[in-house]
Amino acid sequence: MRRTGLAVAVLVCCLATTGRADEAIETTGTVDAVTVYRGQAYVTRVVEVAGPVGLREVVITELPEQVVPDSIYAEAADGVEVRSVRYRVRPVEEDVRQEVRELDEKLRQVGDKIEANQRHRELMDEQKTYLDNLEAFVAPTASTELSKGVLNADTLKTLTDFVFEKRQTIAEEELRLQQEGRALHDQEQLLDRQRKLLTGTSARTVREAVVFANVRARDGGRLRLRYLVNQATWSPSYTVRAGADRREVRVDYYASIQQMSGEEWPDVAMALSTATPSLTAKAPTLDPLTVALTPAAERDYKQARKELSQQMQMAARDRINPANVAQLQKRPPSRQQAEPPYFQSEEYDEVLNELARQLQVVDFNLDERITRRGEPMRRGDDESVSVSYQLPSRTTLPSRSDRQLIQIAALDLKGEFYKLAVPVLTDYVYEEATVTNDSELVLLAGPVSTYLADQFVGHGEIPVVTSGERFPVGFGIDPSLRTSRELVERRESVQGGNRVVHFTYRLALENFGGAAAAVRLLDRIPTANKSQVNVTLVSTGPDLSGDAAYLKAEGKKGILRWDVEVPQQATDLEAFAIEYEFDLEYDRQMTVAAVSVTTR
Repeated sequence: MRRTGLAVAVLVCCLATTGRADEAIETTGTVDAVTVYRGQAYVTRVVEVAGPVGLREVVITELPEQVVPDSIYAEAADGVEVRSVRYRVRPVEEDVRQEVRELDEKLRQVGDKIEANQRHRELMDEQKTYLDNLEAFVAPTASTELSKGVLNADTLKTLTDFVFEKRQTIAEEELRLQQEGRALHDQEQLLDRQRKLLTGTSARTVREAVVFANVRARDGGRLRLRYLVNQATWSPSYTVRAGADRREVRVDYYASIQQMSGEEWPDVAMALSTATPSLTAKAPTLDPLTVALTPAAERDYKQARKELSQQMQMAARDRINPANVAQLQKRPPSRQQAEPPYFQSEEYDEVLNELARQLQVVDFNLDERITRRGEPMRRGDDESVSVSYQLPSRTTLPSRSDRQLIQIAALDLKGEFYKLAVPVLTDYVYEEATVTNDSELVLLAGPVSTYLADQFVGHGEIPVVTSGERFPVGFGIDPSLRTSRELVERRESVQGGNRVVHFTYRLALENFGGAAAAVRLLDRIPTANKSQVNVTLVSTGPDLSGDAAYLKAEGKKGILRWDVEVPQQATDLEAFAIEYEFDLEYDRQMTVAAVSVTTR
């Protein structure tokens, strides 16, 4: 007890010596850096702490209304040691944001004017009532005096003129007040909409981080406060331009950012990321699988396998990002209220292990033959690609409900231009370019607006493109070219009990321009299980394309591609044309039907 008392006495003496332990420093700090995620943002404030040496309480005030309290973290920067940090809120009379306070003041002024306008209108009503009473008194009195022969005509005229003049004045004033009231109400609604655009709701509470710090340098130091905020997100978009010479493609990469955190971000170092701050880093735990024999049951194992695979993908995605609101809504109401949106990963591990157990049991009971297909790995969407972009210059981003466009990068990329004709789908011929991403950036999937020779040609989509990868960009319809497709011959024969159908198709290209055009011409023949339908490509006319990428991918799926040169002014009977032939052989008791297959 003596040692404890002595330690307390020494601490008190030290605090008394500094003379600053009981003095709290209140500051907002400076927002210095922001990383915007999909749905949240990570904010860093730099806080200057004045000297002299000693312990003190630093209150960082005016934190945004969308701050995530559990994420608040303080760290030492220069000359300051952070001992502890806590979060608190306290009510205030006015909104904490200057812009909102200014709008609130304007709203109050307009409200006062509306109130004054209403009072004036009420006064006009009282004056009209007085005139009504005056008329009710004057008319009977004048009638009585007239019958007795003592009517004072001048007095009656004066009263009558007074009543009519006053009524005219009241009518004009009422009209003015009505117009003024309508204008004031319109002004009030406009200010109210502007306020909602800024923040949507009123923030009449101050949110603060209270940091207990030890200042080690006599001239003070600094610390950093970091925290997550909600209501901040971004999405990619592009503008692609190509000159008339078609040598290069200029890709302007933009971020469409929306932040309604309630906090202004003036002149900050900004980064954009597709990561999720609440990701689960630990891999799921694999439980043992024990099986036993049970009586056979009728079940569509193929469909069950498909459904279970989809459920596993969803559960795995939710486990990575446990802040998924949709997953929270699936829980019983009692657990929704009792638990925060950040769940324990062990709960997802139980779900994953149960789904995997069912899926493996389905595999054990499948009654169909499965062969190795050798298909390429399925590519994930941009949610599985974690990339970050550090903007080259500091940026100012206010808290607004509207989206704000910020350029991430401007890339000059190599493009291989060509015309693309798909007569089985359309008579139009399009211009495209295969662009190589030779930058170090990963391009996320997003909408694109394309321009050719400074002329807008249309909209499209860019997929996820990694560094070094190629991707197509459409540049609209080429009006100088037109294509067509015609079935010129169909004949049948019977061979060994099978029906053999022979087809000949004619593909034509017309060129109305003054120069020859290089065109990629696409068509297709069917693919099928050889045990049911045998497809034989008899003749391709000109040789198919020898492009390695085509032969490796589309060429194995029945897509036919010719790289042809269409002469200038090749129209009507002079149109460029090719013919190709193929056979279908199948059981003559059967008919051919299409199987829906989605490859995108």
